[in-house]
Amino acid sequence: MPKNLEDFFLEHKFFSSITNESDRNIAGRLLVADKLFQNMLEGVFITDTTGVIKFINPAFSRITDYGEEIIGQTPRTFQSGKHDATFYQSMWQSVEQNGKWEGEIWNKKRNGELFLQQTTITIIKNESGQALYYAAVITDITERRKAEERLKDDLLLAKEVQKSALSQPIHNESIHIAGMYRPSELLGGDMYAWYQIDSHRYGIIMIDVMGHGVASALVCMSVRSLLRGIINTFIEPERVLEELNKHVYSLFREKESSQTKNYYLTCAYVVVDTNEHRIRYALAGHPPVFLISTDGDVNLLEEGTVPLGMLKNIVVKTGNYQYTPQHAWMVLYTDGLIESEGKSLRGNMGLLKNALVKNRSMNLDEMMHHSIANQLTELSISTFQDDVTMVVAKL
Repeated sequence: MPKNLEDFFLEHKFFSSITNESDRNIAGRLLVADKLFQNMLEGVFITDTTGVIKFINPAFSRITDYGEEIIGQTPRTFQSGKHDATFYQSMWQSVEQNGKWEGEIWNKKRNGELFLQQTTITIIKNESGQALYYAAVITDITERRKAEERLKDDLLLAKEVQKSALSQPIHNESIHIAGMYRPSELLGGDMYAWYQIDSHRYGIIMIDVMGHGVASALVCMSVRSLLRGIINTFIEPERVLEELNKHVYSLFREKESSQTKNYYLTCAYVVVDTNEHRIRYALAGHPPVFLISTDGDVNLLEEGTVPLGMLKNIVVKTGNYQYTPQHAWMVLYTDGLIESEGKSLRGNMGLLKNALVKNRSMNLDEMMHHSIANQLTELSISTFQDDVTMVVAKL
C-alpha cells in the first residue's frame, strides 16, 4: 500500500515525458516534488477510485490529528455529519464533470472537534485519461471564519450606530421632514441631518463622502460629530460650508497619509425660514435640490461651490427662494440615485424628478419609497451600485 508520493509517480509514470533522461534526473525531480508535498502548509490526502485513502502529508496530520492509521480508511471517518447526501452528490458530480471541486466542508478531527476546511478535490488521471486517484488539498479556515463572523457582528453594530445618528422625522404645522437611507454595503458614506435652529428656522444638511463601505462610513461619522455645533453657530449656508470645509480640509489634506488626501465630500445645506417662507441654500458639488410645487412645476436649486475638502479656501455662492406654504416639496438626494452606466446624469435626474412629481400626493415615506423603486425600473437595474439617500421636506 503506497504511502509516499514518490510511489505514485514511479508506479504511474507521471514523468513519462522525460523517460529518455537519466534516472538520476528523474529521481531528482521526484525528490523535489516529494519535498514540496511533505513541507507544504496545506493538508493533502489522496484516495483511490473507491475512496480508500492511500497517501497523506504531514500538514494533513497537523490539521486533523490523524496519522498513518487513517491510511486504508475512507474520508467518511472524519465526516462531521453537518452535510446531507445531496451536498456530497453535488460535490462529486462537479468533480466528475469538471475534473475538480472547490468549496468549504465541515469535518471532524480525531478528538471529535469540528473544523471548517477550504477544500479542492482534483482527479489524477493517467496518460489515457483514466482516473487513478482523487487528490484533496485542505486548509483549516475555522479561525478565519470566526474572525469574519466577529467582524460581521461589529459591522452590524456599526450600522445600527450609523442609523441612530440620522435625524428623526419632524412633523408640525410649519414643516414636515423625513429621510431615507440605503447603503450599498452594510455601511455607507451618505448621511443626512436636520436641526431646529430656533422657533422658525430649520437647518437641513445632506453629505455624501467619496466612495462607500467602512472607510467612507468612518469619514462620514467623523464629520457628523461637527454638524450641530457648526450649524447652530454659523447658521447661514455660506458660513456653514466654509467652516465645514476648513474642518474637512484639515482632517484630510493636511495629513501625511496619501490615502486620507484622496477623500472629499459633497454637501447640500438648506435653511428654511417658516415665518418668512424663505429658503437659503448652498451646494458643494452636490446634485441640484428639487423644489416641487403643487401644480407639478419644478425649480432646481443649484447655487454653491466645489466639493468640500479639496481646497483650503472656497468661495460659496448662496441661493434664495420664496415658497408658498403648504404648496411645496423640497427634495435632497445623493448621486447614487442618478448614476448608471451608459446614461447621462441629467437624463437620470429627469427620471427621478418625474417620479417625485408623480408621487407628491403621497405621504413622505411613500413618496420616497415609490420614487426610488421607480428609478430602479427606469434605469433597468436591480440594485444601486452606490449609497442612496433622500430627504423630503413638505413646506
